[in-house]
Amino acid sequence: MPSTAAQRTRVKICGIANLGDGFEAARLGVEFLGFIFYPPSPRYIEPAVARDIVQAVRARHGSSAPAAIGVFVDEEPDRIQAVRTEVGLDGIQFSGDESPEVVERFEPIRFRGLSIETLDRLGRYRAEAYLCDTHAPQEKGGTGRPYDYEILKPYTPRHRIVVAGGLTPQSVGGVVLSLRPWGVDVSSAIEVAPGRKDHVLMRAFVQAVRNADLS
Repeated sequence: MPSTAAQRTRVKICGIANLGDGFEAARLGVEFLGFIFYPPSPRYIEPAVARDIVQAVRARHGSSAPAAIGVFVDEEPDRIQAVRTEVGLDGIQFSGDESPEVVERFEPIRFRGLSIETLDRLGRYRAEAYLCDTHAPQEKGGTGRPYDYEILKPYTPRHRIVVAGGLTPQSVGGVVLSLRPWGVDVSSAIEVAPGRKDHVLMRAFVQAVRNADLS
């Protein structure tokens, strides 16, 4: 049965670090751009650079511009707020060990990152959606590693799940067809180098999601 508009899978392109990638993701109609403000990450971006990208994308695309999401890992709430204000972020993704109380301080868009080993925490946070990835303490903020995505199947009817971790243009369509998640997230699988996207792969990824939505 074809999907309705309400069943459209949200796409988050994470690790945006340059204007060209931001423009292309917006042109493809993705819902979210992810900017990583976790210094150890190879995709870390300075707030001032992220601000310029966000402003330029909004100037070009207006109300249809993707929402800008800042990814933070165990950061002080005051710094999160300062970066949010400087960049003009639409929402926050918490990818560390932040408490429910910290998450609740930030609205309206809040993603809570969880590993597949901590799915028992689903529902504990007042977040718009849960981004589920593999567990790797030394790689907080995203691992880029595939896993058995079917482990999420019991949860997608009850929670807004963003499937993350190792999705590729070749695999994402099957995941969408099987799980019908609220959203999907991609970064390293569509890169030529950390923080630099391959636009051919980006287009293929988004097209695979849209094709699966129509199946």
